[in-house]
Amino acid sequence: MNSIVRRGAWCLVVPALILYAARSADAQETREAQIVREQAAKATQLQPYRPTRAERWIGRMEQALGGPPVGVYPWLGSILPGGLFSIGPGVRLPFAARGAFDAQAAVSLRNYKLARATLTLPPMADRRMLASVHAQVIDAPSVSFYGIGNDTPKEARTTFLYRPKEVGGTMDLAVLPHVQVGARLTYLDVTNGGGRRGTSIENRFDAGTAPAFQVNPRYIVGGGYAMLDWRESPGYSRQGGSYRIDWAAFHETQSQPYSFQRVDLDARQLIPLLRANWVIALHAAASTTSTDAGEHVPFFLLPQLGGGSELRGYPVFRFRDQHRLLFSAEYRWMPSNLIDMALFTDVGKVATRRADLNLHGLKHTYGVGVRIHGPAATYLRLEVALSAERTAIVMASRQVF
Repeated sequence: MNSIVRRGAWCLVVPALILYAARSADAQETREAQIVREQAAKATQLQPYRPTRAERWIGRMEQALGGPPVGVYPWLGSILPGGLFSIGPGVRLPFAARGAFDAQAAVSLRNYKLARATLTLPPMADRRMLASVHAQVIDAPSVSFYGIGNDTPKEARTTFLYRPKEVGGTMDLAVLPHVQVGARLTYLDVTNGGGRRGTSIENRFDAGTAPAFQVNPRYIVGGGYAMLDWRESPGYSRQGGSYRIDWAAFHETQSQPYSFQRVDLDARQLIPLLRANWVIALHAAASTTSTDAGEHVPFFLLPQLGGGSELRGYPVFRFRDQHRLLFSAEYRWMPSNLIDMALFTDVGKVATRRADLNLHGLKHTYGVGVRIHGPAATYLRLEVALSAERTAIVMASRQVF
């Protein structure tokens, strides 16, 4: 009797277990099918990321400015410091592999004029060597001159005509990763004379206080440079550094006493903090000239300080002399991906003797700025800079360093 009961119980339990397992499998398949259906439904509702209005504006600017133009295009920029905003037509005609003919003509708000043409040859030596030739004429009728020296009064400001014409060629060679050298050879013809705005130079200076005034020197300029640069991009970077030395010999071709040599040193270092959300930016520069006995450096080719990139609280070309020294430091931070803010200070001086390039008598400026940028370029730089002489508003389309 008991065995019959047990067999009857098993006959009831086994079908129940099979039915339960089947229902569980159906439920599992139903849940999986439901998940698949939900994922498919979500996929039909997915939308691509929509950038903000500011991000779209920056994207369009990067597209317009990030690569070289082709055909006719508007050229915007600066002809010479102090000439204010300049605009004009340009034309760029590519040829072969990365070769191009590029020409611009422009006029500035202060009636400075520019005509320039550049022929860039296709890269050579496995794309490590670039060569180009150029011709350029600038007509600047009112360039500032305050005299020579570190203590010239701001009331001494005059203006002069500066009209350089040059034809030359350059060659650049990447010898190692981040290491580049180059050479140049240029014919330079400079005309200078009285200014067209404000007090003209001849009312306060002469050939004794402004060497080569109203003289038309003509030069063969030969020189070269070496540079170590491991920044992310020269136009905008949050880390890396750049160290460069330039040398040039200006040989006057008409036996006039205005031949000289010039050496420029430039060092830039970016120190990122906390994933580069903050950056300490440092810049040091020095320029020195030398002449043989009886020779002089023309006043318009002397090393200078002042303007939107060097001693930002002082006017353009505020100080000129045989030698110069400049130090700048910035503390930069990023309130957004498109904007940098900066606190900065500049100190520098010019000197007649190389031995006087020391830390005495430095001119000081300091201020605050905002920069609008993309990943590799700065599109707008606005700064307020204070010095002992004035408060300056700086507006530029490139990074200061």
